[in-house]
Amino acid sequence: MRILLLSHSFNNLTQRLHVGLCERGHEVSVELDIHPDVTGESIALYRSDLVIAPFLKGAIPDDVWRAVRCLIVYPGPPGDRGPAALDGAILEGVAQWGVTVLQADGEFDAGPIWVHRTFPMRRAAKSSIYRNEVTS
Repeated sequence: MRILLLSHSFNNLTQRLHVGLCERGHEVSVELDIHPDVTGESIALYRSDLVIAPFLKGAIPDDVWRAVRCLIVYPGPPGDRGPAALDGAILEGVAQWGVTVLQADGEFDAGPIWVHRTFPMRRAAKSSIYRNEVTS
């Protein structure tokens, strides 16, 4: 399968997905999410079968998710939305948190859920939780 990883940066979650997908025999390319026009062009040029977005700071353009299935890796449990969800969970001291993979559609962070996993929260910095529990 030809998979395009669409990410704001090549962070540890993106790197882990890249390695795992390549090990499973997929053809993987990475595109940095710098502008909607660039995203659309890269999808067309790469001819992706699937787009996986492990770290975005904005919505996937409508023309992209309408053209190819796009799965978003969201660092939060089902139903949680927004860019600072993990920050809020840490500040509130929640006992459980999770990661959700959802399909992009017309509503931000609210498409059909493909899978989710939970993990116990520990007292740690956001970066540590993201690099460890979320990435795992």
